[in-house]
This record gives sequence, structure tokens and C-alpha cells, in this order.
Amino acid sequence: MNVVLTHKAPNQVVGNRKTGRSTQGFTLIELLTVSAVIAILASLLLPGLSKVKVQARQASCLNNMKQLQLCWHMYANDHDRIPENYYFDPSGQINPNAWIRGSMDDNPAYGQVEAGKLDSTNSNSIATGKLFPYNQSTGIYRCPTDRSTTKGVPRVRSYSMNGWMGGKPLAGQDQFRTFAKEADIKEPGPSKAFVFIDEHERSINDGWFAVDMLGARGFLDAPASRHDGKFTLSFADGHVETWKLRDSRTLSWTRLPIPNTPLNEDWNRLRAASSSAY
Repeated sequence: MNVVLTHKAPNQVVGNRKTGRSTQGFTLIELLTVSAVIAILASLLLPGLSKVKVQARQASCLNNMKQLQLCWHMYANDHDRIPENYYFDPSGQINPNAWIRGSMDDNPAYGQVEAGKLDSTNSNSIATGKLFPYNQSTGIYRCPTDRSTTKGVPRVRSYSMNGWMGGKPLAGQDQFRTFAKEADIKEPGPSKAFVFIDEHERSINDGWFAVDMLGARGFLDAPASRHDGKFTLSFADGHVETWKLRDSRTLSWTRLPIPNTPLNEDWNRLRAASSSAY
């Protein structure tokens, strides 16, 4: 029997491609189609990712408030009084026992924590405050959404304390309570009395957030609006909240004080959480 042997030739190579494989690439129309699909998907996903990022920053701000409020409680337990708030002592000198030092607007009236250094960017304005030993992280004093700077350098603080907590009354408003001890906070009560507040970057100076209880002066200091028109607060019982600004004047003010005629709903709400009449 005759056996015929055959020899299978290897695939021939044309250029850099084997004739046994597909030689067709993407056409211009296909590339444009893929690009368009990617663009559509990105337009759908990016707003969601941006919203998640905003929510994460807001959660971080609330956590900062929680940490500061914990420091406030520990100080009160150690000293049988809440931290002092007013920047000046009774003699008119800089108060060395204040919860925070320095002014975020670098007003010379408040002096300087360190000669030759601006308070607004000097971390020692935090480190010399009476709450710092209870949590030595300077980051908890600044809202992650606060983009304010001094000469291009981020400012070190975004938060202030209710002026009626460990502070002093506004001139002519002695009929309202100032709180020196936690036990004093009976009206409006620990769960309704705010301690720390996220203050607007164009309002913040010292750590004393002034609240006009009578209302004739309106908002002397302004809450922040950088969380999509919301701001954060901590309360004397330890919990934290986010409040949405409701009055257009509080959302888009150009100068302080913010008017309270007709009644500003945001002022009215914050007033109720600040102090109460004797």
C-alpha cells in the first residue's frame, strides 16, 4: 500500500500578522461610539460620586464636632466647670483660660499667640487652648469643606462656641443665662442647648459665637453654609446635628449683622438653642 505523507505548512506571515487570524481593527465610527458611551456613563456617575464626596465631608465635620464636644465634657468633669469662652478676662487682658486662642481674621485687637505669626494659620492658637490636652489633633478644629485661607495658607479653625456657654452676656442682655457648669444648663436643657457651631468663613474671628437673644441686632455672627446650605452643631448632652438654613438672607448675606426684620427663621431657631431668660 502506498502511503502518501503530507506536510502541513505553517501559517504564513504577512507583515506582522498571521493570515490565520483576524486582521481587522477598530474603525473610527466604533471608536467614536465607545467614547460617546464612556462620556454618557461618566455624566451619569460623576454627580453621584460628587454627592458621596460632599456627604463624606459633612460626616467628617460632624465627627470633628463630636470629638470637640467630648473634650468639652472631659474638661468639665476635671474642673467642675465648663471651659471659659470669652477671649478677654475681667481686667480686659487676653484670657489665658479660654478654650481657644487666636482670631481667624487676625484682628490686632486680639493680640497674637506668637509674635510675628498670624493666628489664623498658627496651630499654636489651638495648642494653647484649654481643650487641646484632651485631644491633640489640630485637624478636629477645622471643617474639611472649609476652603478659607490666609495668604494661600489654610486657616486652622472653622468652629466657635456658643457665647452663652462659659462666656458673658451681650451688653444689655443680663436677663439671659450664661452657663458656667453643666448643671446650670436646665433651660433650654442639655439636649437642646448648642455648644459648638460651624461658623461661616467670612464671620469667624475669636472662638466666641455671639447670639443676640433680643433680636434687634440680628445675626452678629453667621453659621456656615458650605454643606449645601447646612451647618453643624454639637449639643451639651453630647449629640451632634446638621441644620439647614431656611432664610435666604442667612444663605446669601454680604455683611454682618444679618437683618432680623422681618423675623429671620434661622436666627429664631438658633436663639432658642443658645440660652433662656431667668
